[in-house]
Amino acid sequence: MPRVSSRSRIPNLIAGTILALTAAVLYTNFDPVPVGESPAHASAHEFSVVEEFKVPIPPEAAELPVVESNPDDTEANDTRGVTAPSTLSNHELIEYWMLLLKDGADYLKQFETYTAVFHKQERLGGDLSKIQDIELKIRQSPVFAVYMKWRNGDRGRQLLYSDDYKDGDMVVKLGGFKGRLLPGFRLNPMGSKARSEARHPVTDCGIMGMADQMIARRRRDLAVGHGIRCTRLPNQEFDRRDCCCFLIEYDSPQISKEYRKSLTLLDAKYHFPVLARNYIWATEAHDLSEEDLDALTLVENYSFTNIDFSKTLTTVDFSRENPRYRM
Repeated sequence: MPRVSSRSRIPNLIAGTILALTAAVLYTNFDPVPVGESPAHASAHEFSVVEEFKVPIPPEAAELPVVESNPDDTEANDTRGVTAPSTLSNHELIEYWMLLLKDGADYLKQFETYTAVFHKQERLGGDLSKIQDIELKIRQSPVFAVYMKWRNGDRGRQLLYSDDYKDGDMVVKLGGFKGRLLPGFRLNPMGSKARSEARHPVTDCGIMGMADQMIARRRRDLAVGHGIRCTRLPNQEFDRRDCCCFLIEYDSPQISKEYRKSLTLLDAKYHFPVLARNYIWATEAHDLSEEDLDALTLVENYSFTNIDFSKTLTTVDFSRENPRYRM
């Protein structure tokens, strides 16, 4: 084996020393906490997946539950004046569902801002992602804006979009060590890069966005008028909320190209959606059980927990210049 002279080792030693010094400088100049996190709060809050997110699909109800109406007790009336008869046709049940959604959308409109944790799981390119847990700040009015921060996966990743900025771009800042080194980059929310990582654009983000999409789909269902089975299932508890549960199934892709079936949970009192699970069609499903078919075809799994309508957010919460975001 050839001998390495001490003279040839000197440049390597110098290079190694420079590399070590560079790493030390980077470490001392960038806080060892996730991007966007205040150092004082780095260990104050460790996020964990909410167990209620794992809501099983409930068994089909033997008959439609009747919601009792008591005009003298608004707290007991979980439909806030929107009640269902004891029996409904399939068409009428979809109309009732849409009526609840519209009522929930009206309730949401009274709040300019709110915070929540958004849980997202999507099938992209054939692969179902792991559940992403994202802290969410939403401004609904007077101008729409959203700030998102990932708590798992690419932990510390941030996304900021606001209609205040005329360029129409969203700003994304990576999490982890890359986020400490690199500035945020801008993306067109409707561009191919952004859409390759999400099934819906950031402009549709939030509870209101989910409600609007559900209302639009129920309108399409009513317009089609056949090949659709809608069931109201027993109420479920989710994130300490009593929730109305609706299941809709389609006979064929000719009736619904987008989904094979959908499960929805609505807050039973205020009627805004808190969970949606959507399933696509499978080309080979003859020998699969219903459970296996659902696992194979789950395409969207969304929910909102820790919803707080009382938290006041200001313009700086949706500003690219916010020093805490380091964008």
